[in-house]
Amino acid sequence: MEPRLPWSLFAGLFWALPVACLVPHSLPAAALWTAFATLAAVCSRWPFRRGGLCALPVLLASLSPPTAPRTWPRPGPVRIAGTVTEVQHAPARGETLVRLAGGRTPLVLRVPGRRELLPGDRVAAVAHLARPVAPDLEPTLHVPHGGLRAEPGPPSLRRLWAWLHHGLTRHLLQLVPGDGGVLLATLALGRQTQAPAELAASHRATGLSHLLAVSGAHAAMLGLLLGLPQRPRQRIGRHPLHLGMALCVLCAYAAITGGEPPVLRSAVAACLAGAATFGRRRLGLGTALAAPALLTLLAAPEALATPSFWLSYTAVFGLMLSRPVGTGWSGQWLWSPLAASAWATLITAPLTLFWFGQLAPWTVVLTPLLAPLVALLLLGSLLGATLAWLAPTLAQPFGWLLPTLAELYVGGVQWADRLPGTPIHAPAAPPAWLLAVALVCGVAALERWRHRGGVAACASLLALPYFLPLDPRAAAHLTLFAVGHGQAGLYRSGEGHQVAIDCGSLHQPARATRLLVQALRHRRLDVLVVTHGDLDHHNGVPALLAQVPIARAILPAHLDGSALHAELLAAGTAITWLQPGQQATPVPGLLVVAPPLPVALGRNDHSLWLLVERRGTRALL
Repeated sequence: MEPRLPWSLFAGLFWALPVACLVPHSLPAAALWTAFATLAAVCSRWPFRRGGLCALPVLLASLSPPTAPRTWPRPGPVRIAGTVTEVQHAPARGETLVRLAGGRTPLVLRVPGRRELLPGDRVAAVAHLARPVAPDLEPTLHVPHGGLRAEPGPPSLRRLWAWLHHGLTRHLLQLVPGDGGVLLATLALGRQTQAPAELAASHRATGLSHLLAVSGAHAAMLGLLLGLPQRPRQRIGRHPLHLGMALCVLCAYAAITGGEPPVLRSAVAACLAGAATFGRRRLGLGTALAAPALLTLLAAPEALATPSFWLSYTAVFGLMLSRPVGTGWSGQWLWSPLAASAWATLITAPLTLFWFGQLAPWTVVLTPLLAPLVALLLLGSLLGATLAWLAPTLAQPFGWLLPTLAELYVGGVQWADRLPGTPIHAPAAPPAWLLAVALVCGVAALERWRHRGGVAACASLLALPYFLPLDPRAAAHLTLFAVGHGQAGLYRSGEGHQVAIDCGSLHQPARATRLLVQALRHRRLDVLVVTHGDLDHHNGVPALLAQVPIARAILPAHLDGSALHAELLAAGTAITWLQPGQQATPVPGLLVVAPPLPVALGRNDHSLWLLVERRGTRALL
């Protein structure tokens, strides 16, 4: 039987989501849309017109008081005082990020070591105010050892959840030291602990980021282990006491991990399912998705701009469209999970292409394959951390078992990262008008076939523009990005060739990669030129290789045998070496020269020079 699509939910989201998207960019446009939605709900006779009533509360929740730009003192020692709102630990960098709310906009302090601070604590610090890395970034505040004093804040429920989170994280890291403990803390307790950068990159490439960071999948796994229903229309025949305790544990887990939108969705849906069980009713798909979505929009409308919000709800919608495949053990534990994973991947494909410019087809198989192992790691980490806190002797077996399971999981992700097609990069970044045409065609297909086939056709049409052979011809263009101490540039020839000129920054290598990728007309690079071997000119290349295929790289001869050389070879990039006195013309209008200097000079002196010449304009880099 085909599942009935929740058209009332679609109508509410049709009116509410544009409001939250327009408020940050054009408040008058958002107000005009809200007025039109309200009039349509009150005066018209359209089907599902009552969904227009959702626009006004979303507009009110999205409004924020105006803030004046922050004025900064001269770089140097400064005194800071404020109230802690969020704490994030970065074991790989050996520091703690403390976010304060002492002014109109939050401040972020970088504190060495691990500091156990809770929301609401009052802190005072002597910090060093550094110059901003780039003109549009705020300067950083570094606190030296012993430069931070803290006073406990008043008791609150939020402090209780943060205290439990810090305690569980601390004992889990003591039980499983090293990178294995950091992985488990990130996987089981949330983003307050940053995972190693290489492991996070492997998860992004394989499409398994939802298994690393605490998401709705983790809440669903915990709910499954607690005996809660996993489908909105499923009834459960459990004792009321068992059901109540399971829901309390799930809600406590959602609060301890920070109340991320995907986890909040799972917890609210589980509570609604429990209420429906007591009322001897089935929970509809529309209610299971609309209630937590509207709660999130009212409580934290800024969450609408995050990929996790959209990916979580669309993935659940895809899971609900799947249906059992086959019978017996193989149908329940093999073919049905694969079908559900395929539907979730198909429905989220347009959003994945929009935000990340890539697809990870292997996630269809990897998600159901690794999900049981993630469930074991999740349950073992929570039990192990709790026992290490309350009864350390009983936690010793977890200290032996969890590192082995963590190594097995990391090995599986790293093996998957080496598979072909991990990931598949979108060859084009389509213009807005083409995406609008695809959206209109998708809605028409959905209106024509009001069943699973229409949803699949709509998702496919929205993903199609990213793979169309668009005309690459445009005016020649050279862009240098503001990355601070470093360099990142992009040259686009009139024939459509794209050349990256360095990709690095001393303090913000991820920024160099992000700005370069966002500026690409097509999700590929014909040439990468690295001028010399300093890290501030190429430390963003590994992340660039993970997001964009690079056909050819031009490097100075002194980088032969370097780590950058190995990374480019592993990515399948052809390399051209320039000895002193040689030159190359990789694309029309661009000349790369290695100056004929003595070998005894330093590598900075042997930097490659680039001459861009187009239509009477010359630029020398």
